[in-house]
Amino acid sequence: MDVLMICLGIFFTAAFFYICGRQRKPIKAMAVNSASGIVLLILSAAISGFLGCGIPVNYATVIIASGLGIPGVIMLLLIKFII
Repeated sequence: MDVLMICLGIFFTAAFFYICGRQRKPIKAMAVNSASGIVLLILSAAISGFLGCGIPVNYATVIIASGLGIPGVIMLLLIKFII
């Protein structure tokens, strides 16, 4: 399971840099994606009482949300449902 998560993390990181690198303004695209990931992480933590499962906000989740953006938060939610 750990090898699968590491492979998924590497794949999503490579996909993130590939997609942002193809934009006309890659730095702006990365900043917007990171900010949207942090906002989605905060929203998921705020509504975790209603959903029944929430993502704990710690250093690891903030790094994943800011590094990968929305796909990273979705990946964290899927991992939470699997585990």
